[in-house]
Amino acid sequence: MENKQLNSTQAELELSVIKKIMEDSRNVVLNNGWHYIFWGITVSMALIANYVMALSKVSGNYQGMMWFILMVLATIIVVIVERRSEKKNKVKTFAGKILSALWSASGIAMFIFGFIGIITKSYNPVFISPIISTVLGVSYFTSGVIQQIKWLQYLSIGWWIGAIVLFYLPGVHTLIVFAGMMICFQTIPGIILHRRFKKELNRIS
Repeated sequence: MENKQLNSTQAELELSVIKKIMEDSRNVVLNNGWHYIFWGITVSMALIANYVMALSKVSGNYQGMMWFILMVLATIIVVIVERRSEKKNKVKTFAGKILSALWSASGIAMFIFGFIGIITKSYNPVFISPIISTVLGVSYFTSGVIQQIKWLQYLSIGWWIGAIVLFYLPGVHTLIVFAGMMICFQTIPGIILHRRFKKELNRIS
């Protein structure tokens, strides 16, 4: 009898958590469009710069230094913007916390693959793009589910197909291909989300 009550209580708790996520997840997507745009443009520019450096036979150490400095600066900018945003919007939804944790964990994973994996010479640098693409596929799929946006979830298919192609066709040209993927699968979706954000603000006001 006690076990049934415990199971019932646990089931009710789980349902309440799911309901909470579903209730506020629509609001979360509207607050995160700028992340997609910012990182999409930043990484795309870095990839193009890296492509030019590679064709110009610039040392790999300088290429790695460029990425490290740019990613650190970009991360600092994001942290500053997020801190200011949190001060203005003191209420943070539960789904928002999950989404923030998801992308933070993904960022750490991509940093490890992009820098630690290369420093330790665990794999050839040409495979960074497909590895990162695979991680982004997981992140977009999960993010789409949390935010209840099917088309955002389906973008993961593009990331995974791109990863397979890049794994089969490794080389310096993967940099420019991956830059195109960042524009199509990250920057443009970010712009769409940002426009939805503006429309929602106009509707509320």
